[in-house]
Amino acid sequence: MNWLNYNSIGFDMNMLAEMVYDGQLSTSAYAVLAFMILFLMGGFSWCFYRAIKATDNSPVEQLPDEE
Repeated sequence: MNWLNYNSIGFDMNMLAEMVYDGQLSTSAYAVLAFMILFLMGGFSWCFYRAIKATDNSPVEQLPDEE
């Protein structure tokens, strides 16, 4: 018993069977992928830069160890 009839909402179940995938991404898919990789790398670099800048750059006086 199928309680959801996909044909009633205009979805053709044979559409999925007709889809052809040749194992290659399109040019626009590669462009989006490259943008997202650059965006992530830029975000991680910025975050790392901010973490480094947040550290105190002044020299810390190191006391000798007490025994």
